Amino acid sequence: MPLLSIKGLIVAADGLHLIDGVDLDVEGGKISALVGESGSGKSLTALAAIGLLSNNLELIKGRIEFDNVNIAELSEREMSSLRGRQISMIFQEPVGSLNPLAPVGVQVAESLEVHGIASGKRAFSKAIELMERVGIPQPEIRAKQLPYELSGGMCQRAMIASALVAEPKLLIADEPTTALDVTVQAQILQLLSELSSELGLSVLLITHDMGVVAEIADDVSVMYGGRIVERGSVENIFALPHHPYTQMLLQTLPRIDRPRKEELFTISGSVPSPGDQRSGCRFFPRCDRAIDDCKERPVLLPGVDGAACFSPL
Repeated sequence: MPLLSIKGLIVAADGLHLIDGVDLDVEGGKISALVGESGSGKSLTALAAIGLLSNNLELIKGRIEFDNVNIAELSEREMSSLRGRQISMIFQEPVGSLNPLAPVGVQVAESLEVHGIASGKRAFSKAIELMERVGIPQPEIRAKQLPYELSGGMCQRAMIASALVAEPKLLIADEPTTALDVTVQAQILQLLSELSSELGLSVLLITHDMGVVAEIADDVSVMYGGRIVERGSVENIFALPHHPYTQMLLQTLPRIDRPRKEELFTISGSVPSPGDQRSGCRFFPRCDRAIDDCKERPVLLPGVDGAACFSPL
């Protein structure tokens, strides 16, 4: 039984379906990746799942079950008690997500106080323990520093510490390695993998980087134009991707076995605009295997694993 199960999710703005019938499961204790180009709807799906849509967006349809409870029907007050305690989220650009005027340790301690776990000096001491747990060196010193005094990697670790204060069951990590150098990226990914293994933490990893997916994910859903176009285990997706979009994403990865002078592969065209409400496959204009049916008929994703494609590999 999945810890988080999203069925038939539709999110709209001014009548346009930005998220169009998304099904997504996150199993307990597993790392599930949601991958696709910027503008595919990955972050919007996550925000809808935890009830953080902006006022100009509307959840039209969909069942969002968390731990066997349909949280799409909960009140804002009930969702507020769920967020942070049962479900936590870390956002892109950790430096920008932290208050630039408050010491980092104070901000982690504030999360403890908000959830009634600890207060005062005890909360600050617990914050230091959490900062040490996520690998921040000299946490007693770093806790008293402002975000600009820490590296991007340490700020991201502080955000993870803040997200873990209430020992949630699910962590949503939205592009957690964005703007970090390669070495620090690897450290953050290793940390998330360790936390999932040691704490039984489920992780929904949102990324555009198939290399990140290969590093730590157990399964992957590929998203394009507000829809899931392929899903499966990481092993199956990388060994034999079926959807043309998935294949192209994998081709964009640099490979050491390619000639040094060979140009990196790029996907021509761009992600469809929200106004593109075609009934058929939204990848049709960029696909080199498209047939007439792709343009006109809706393409259904198989119930378990597979690709939403009329002419898969």
